[in-house]
Amino acid sequence: MADKVFSCSICGDVIGMYEPLIVVEEHQARQTSRAAEPALTRERGIHYHRDCYAARGLEQTPIKP
Repeated sequence: MADKVFSCSICGDVIGMYEPLIVVEEHQARQTSRAAEPALTRERGIHYHRDCYAARGLEQTPIKP
């Protein structure tokens, strides 16, 4: 089960199953949730809470819908 726990790269808190999250892969950001993408793995990209990502001003990385 530990492999299914996602932590925010900014605050370190757990990202819940239904929480909006930002995944950054290859300099491209996209918004999703673990519920929307059950096959998403921790090894793919950097993960952030949507609000942490916005609060840090990281929006300059384009977010794909």
